Amino acid sequence: MNEKNIVIVGAGFGGVFAAKTLSKKLRSHKEYNIILVDKHSYFTYMTELHEVASQRVKPKHVQEDLEHLFYQDKNVKLLTTEVTNINKDKKTISTTQGDIPYEKLVLAVGGQSNDFGTPGVKEHGFELWSMEESLKIRNHVENIIGQGAAELDPDKREQMLTIAVVGSGFTGAELMGEFIEQRKVLAQTYKLDESEIKLVLLEASPSILNMLKDRKLADKAFKYMEDNGVDIRLNSRVTGVDENGVFFQDGSTLPTKSLIWTAGVKAKSFISNWGFKYGRGGRIEADDYMRATKEDGTPEKDIYVAGDTLSYVDEKTGPIPQTVEGAESAARAASANILADFGLGKAKTFSEAVKYHGFAVSIGSHYTVASLMGLNFSGFIASIAKHGINLFFYSQIRSAYSIFHYMLDEFFRTEDGRNPFKGSISRLGNVLWSTPLRLFLGIFWILVALGNAGDLNNFFWQSGLASFIEIVTGAGILLGLFTWPLGLLSILLTIVSGATHSFELTHWFVMLSSLAIMNGSGRGFGLDFYVVPLLQKIFGGFWYGKAKSTYNELEK
Repeated sequence: MNEKNIVIVGAGFGGVFAAKTLSKKLRSHKEYNIILVDKHSYFTYMTELHEVASQRVKPKHVQEDLEHLFYQDKNVKLLTTEVTNINKDKKTISTTQGDIPYEKLVLAVGGQSNDFGTPGVKEHGFELWSMEESLKIRNHVENIIGQGAAELDPDKREQMLTIAVVGSGFTGAELMGEFIEQRKVLAQTYKLDESEIKLVLLEASPSILNMLKDRKLADKAFKYMEDNGVDIRLNSRVTGVDENGVFFQDGSTLPTKSLIWTAGVKAKSFISNWGFKYGRGGRIEADDYMRATKEDGTPEKDIYVAGDTLSYVDEKTGPIPQTVEGAESAARAASANILADFGLGKAKTFSEAVKYHGFAVSIGSHYTVASLMGLNFSGFIASIAKHGINLFFYSQIRSAYSIFHYMLDEFFRTEDGRNPFKGSISRLGNVLWSTPLRLFLGIFWILVALGNAGDLNNFFWQSGLASFIEIVTGAGILLGLFTWPLGLLSILLTIVSGATHSFELTHWFVMLSSLAIMNGSGRGFGLDFYVVPLLQKIFGGFWYGKAKSTYNELEK
């Protein structure tokens, strides 16, 4: 059998989607090998890097091992290496592991941040277009805020406690939303007032989120950030960055040690000498069938393009956006045309393959603006929709493992209330799974008080006062209000009843259930989620005052 290699360079959204699509269609055709090449052994969920940078999730949350993704796809071979060149005449790619022949080639190597040549960005700023860069931001922000909290010089302190993000596109807005929530955590950790940590969003144009057609959504995002203390500076063109801060076109400056550049995206620079026709941002231009174009503008016969490597303008939908659905649509078209080349399907233009359902821009974990299926909405429902989009991608590449762990990481393993439910369902913040037991116990005590618990009433003495105490206990436990003291009261009531009558299995069950719900169950869909932190703040401040990172009580 003469084996034929379909080589896919890049394990991003476009590359993984193409590999999964081709693997499924070619499963019964043993003569075809799909070789997925990437310099990393994992797929990075690029659109969630801002969550890693702001310590909302652990780095592994956005990393999916390629072995896990493709273990059941036996016709996909993985190769961790770097591609250095393409020989179109010999139909081979050169890598650090040697040359690989190809029958068909898909280039989906992704993109990188575009600083437009602004002096000092690479030397003194940070970018957010890779796992490595997100980890640098993650570590830097934690360290610089800690240093700033201990700095006594007011000017240096303000500089260290200022975080600036350049660019108000999807990435910049989402990163700033995460910083809004992280600021609260950092302020508590380093005994700072939240207002001391200044968040500044810099945008060269007169508006934010300029890719949104519905300006009402952009206005809502603007208001949300502004209401949460973000200093949004429009018409602020950055002309340079140094170790002390940012320089603007009008001659003004912003002192900061934390400048994060998210203002543009371009293709990976190493593809620039591969002999194609390049468009905006150094991307490879393609024809309607996603075939890469030669320098003279004619299409390559066996080379296709997808993802942020691609430059293409569709007559109906316009330029392909640097989004997940843009990468998927290009990969879908490329895969269909590769199969058509093999006589295994029908050729498709991009217009025939494109599927845009919409978008969702999360401004932190609690607020999102979205436009999906022709509907525009914001807030909690939009946040859930954003997670639905991510889960939909994993369902398309048939990864139940990824779906399971995504749900755990985004909903049940979150700290500091950083999920759409503000932490109420996080098993790190409360004992979520004891909530059903709490509800049962609350109903139980109410039924006992009302005399509707059947034979169980024989275990508890009945009087007007007892019934009142029982119904208060049951109602409080049911609502999740003051669950700890009411759980203790439930135990005492049961002990008194057992002493009055005799201890039986029911008494032990009620006591142990009461003990179980005392471990934070009232914060799982209960009023304690709101009431307890408020009381801690009020009475803690009254009795202990407020801790600060620096003191100067000599002025009193």
